[in-house]
Amino acid sequence: MTPYFPMFINLENKKILVVGAGTIATRRIKALMKFGASLRVVAPIFSPELSGLEGVDMINRGYQPEDLEGIDIAVIATDNATLNEEIGKECEERGILKNISSDQSKCDFFFPSTIITDDVVIGINSGGKDPGLTKRTRLKIEKMLVKGGDD
Repeated sequence: MTPYFPMFINLENKKILVVGAGTIATRRIKALMKFGASLRVVAPIFSPELSGLEGVDMINRGYQPEDLEGIDIAVIATDNATLNEEIGKECEERGILKNISSDQSKCDFFFPSTIITDDVVIGINSGGKDPGLTKRTRLKIEKMLVKGGDD
């Protein structure tokens, strides 16, 4: 397994494109919104959860290569693995960091399970290998934080 460097990044001035608007894309969008990202979502159909979101630029159509213009980070989460791969290649050519939901081996970064408190942000990740372990670890840490355990 290639180890990934755990990095925290300020997303406030980053332009993020999300291609797709299904279940996975919706989770990614909600996660990114917590960190002040400037989000543009391109999809022919949006999940009901996304319909009422404010502060997200929703474009109701299929992906076009010019959607990547000026983008810093791309989240590619359509239900078409071939299209996801094509968009991923375009991102590589343009030097855009990408996360491809259908192929973890082609991701430049992974979405961590996060814990956000007033004082800290904790990210937990298994490199996509074991989401269940990641979730159990997050729940254990949250439980420790609630107990106030500095033991």
